[in-house]
Amino acid sequence: MRLLSKDLRLQDVTLIYVILLTALVVLLVAPYHASSPSLSSPSSPSPDGPSRPSLPYHIPLDPAGQLELFWNISYAKQEVYMELRAKELSHGVLLGMSGPRGTHRR
Repeated sequence: MRLLSKDLRLQDVTLIYVILLTALVVLLVAPYHASSPSLSSPSSPSPDGPSRPSLPYHIPLDPAGQLELFWNISYAKQEVYMELRAKELSHGVLLGMSGPRGTHRR
């Protein structure tokens, strides 16, 4: 296999570079073009405020199924909706989030 040999031509190196760069761009750009789930079907409206969006995504946070995290993403509004549901809460819950530096709005 010529890729493992030491005598690589400039054409080979250029081709490898272009392929890797293309794969990186596809991996970084594809999430932005993913269609967001429909927010048009809200859950039952709460009496103290506007109706909230449906939360189609969920994941259990413990093996017993006592805690579940539900969420949805609004790409148009650039918002994330999250809801933590607990079946029985005998102690407190600590939820932390982090993100890249410098991405907060001013």
